Amino acid sequence: MKIRLILLFYLLFAIILAGNGSYHNPEDSHGELKVDGEYIMHHIQDDKIFELFNPLDWNDGNHDHYYYTTKVKLDQSWNKINNIPIISNYLNWMWDPSTDPFTLFPSNNQLIFSKQSIMMLLASAIIILLFIIGYKKDRKVQSGIGNLLEVFVVFIRDEVVYPNMGEKQGRRFLPLILTFFFFIVMLNLLGLIPGSATATASFSVTVSLALITFFTYIVFGNKDFWKHIFATPGVPFWLLPIMIPVELIGLITKPFALSVRLLANMNAGHIIILAFLGIIVNMQSVWVAIGSVPMALAINMLEIFVAFLQGYIFSLLSSIFIGMAVIEHEHH
Repeated sequence: MKIRLILLFYLLFAIILAGNGSYHNPEDSHGELKVDGEYIMHHIQDDKIFELFNPLDWNDGNHDHYYYTTKVKLDQSWNKINNIPIISNYLNWMWDPSTDPFTLFPSNNQLIFSKQSIMMLLASAIIILLFIIGYKKDRKVQSGIGNLLEVFVVFIRDEVVYPNMGEKQGRRFLPLILTFFFFIVMLNLLGLIPGSATATASFSVTVSLALITFFTYIVFGNKDFWKHIFATPGVPFWLLPIMIPVELIGLITKPFALSVRLLANMNAGHIIILAFLGIIVNMQSVWVAIGSVPMALAINMLEIFVAFLQGYIFSLLSSIFIGMAVIEHEHH
């Protein structure tokens, strides 16, 4: 009954918003309301402005065409990397492939705290807090939050890490894989909160996570792993000049696949949701909300499942890639 009331309230609220114009007025070059692919991607990738729900802004009191919304701008003078001595000389750069694909340019727009970095700090704090509060060292059987966390920990250990790494190496890398899982899932779930940001929908974040996996199996890879790269057993000597480049390319494509898979899946759901809601703005009709809002809500519910699924897939693939590098292979 409560769920039905919540859904009904959500639907009525969306109709009210549509009737008042839109919570945001994305105008095209002709001054018409329009939500297109460019606007959607800009909204997803934006790292400078938080848009928070404000029920008092019902008449667009700020005159910025943002109804029921308060904008918190991070693009402030104190939040610029170029204000940090020494560090700014190394970090305050940007890459513009449209001008020169091999050149970095100085930038004054790099932020110390972007939306994505704030969400990552928040996710880390929540995870640490959950384990501090939920896990009781003096109890063999956990309860409440601790019991829920234990379910995920045991599942990742027994179904993901140990089968791919073995118990010996699994104990060694279990903390890393668990960190991947909880961190990614928490970022995905926080990104579903209206007004927040999905850090895993940013290419820089997914690449950074994938590079951790990459350098892990590069640094901890054993002799057997490197032997399979540069002298694959059972392969004729004359084929090695072909096999070695292929194997080396495989080392690079693994983190690329990790980062792109997570990025694409997290962007896809958000794009679909914004596309459904954008129909209300594009058609400028209250009645469109009756169909588009339930569809967007259904996709949003599916995103909760995807949030856990992507954390599981990233953890699984990372454990497979690392396991291939640290486990001794038998030669026949």
